[in-house]
Amino acid sequence: MRPFDWIVVVAYIGWIVVDGLRRSRGTDRVDGYFLASRSLPWWAVGLSVMATQMSAVTMVSTTGQGYISGLRFVQFYFGLPLAMVILSLTVVPFFTRARVYTAYEYLERRFDVRVRSLASFLFLAGRALALGVTLSAPSVVMSAILGWTLPVTVLAICIPMILYTTIGGVQAVAWTDVKQMFIVVGGMSMAVGILLYGILQHVGLGQALHLAGATGRLNAIDFSFNLSEKYTFWSGMIGGLFLMLSYFGCDQSQVQRYLTAKSIDEARQSLLMSAHV
Repeated sequence: MRPFDWIVVVAYIGWIVVDGLRRSRGTDRVDGYFLASRSLPWWAVGLSVMATQMSAVTMVSTTGQGYISGLRFVQFYFGLPLAMVILSLTVVPFFTRARVYTAYEYLERRFDVRVRSLASFLFLAGRALALGVTLSAPSVVMSAILGWTLPVTVLAICIPMILYTTIGGVQAVAWTDVKQMFIVVGGMSMAVGILLYGILQHVGLGQALHLAGATGRLNAIDFSFNLSEKYTFWSGMIGGLFLMLSYFGCDQSQVQRYLTAKSIDEARQSLLMSAHV
């Protein structure tokens, strides 16, 4: 990379860490550390929810999936809007009124500490395995770009992240997610613009769409009841619905986000924001 590229990368990482540490005020209290004192606006919570769902694996894998099978995989997300509506009417007011810090705290109240501990352990074990995959994708890319070994790239990603999340709590994490969403959306918009410019310069948009359609890359919806087909309208509406209900309704990484909202209505708006997008 050129010196200017290094300046941008170092400046961004420094800004993330410094701003995360700056937002550590008020985290000396449990409510401030885990729930940001329930003070975050709905749009910040909504962006944090989307950023938590998205990862480098999403950016790398979906582009490859689109190249292989076209737009069929988008049917997987058809159940998402309905899931958000259901959760907004049920889980969001339930957790908010229960005044819990985690998604599993209610299990101790309803049953006992053993049930809560088991649910928490399963979440932590599953999240640790998932984060291993999530971390490996950007590490491999950075290793190829920078010429660093894989352990070095892993440390370069992990150390700043651990620093600002440990000290700043959920408030630092949420506002970092907001910054990253603006960067991701901006970068994707620029990539699409550059792609369209290249297509218009060389082959033309109509010819490119004709070629994509002829190879089946634009076939986005499949209403067939073929059980051997992974991506169909029905698998997205049924399987995708229950998957999204479990993820956004039971996973602490998501529940913690909308518990930081100022009110039940703002928590609902944060989820519905994800449904619209």
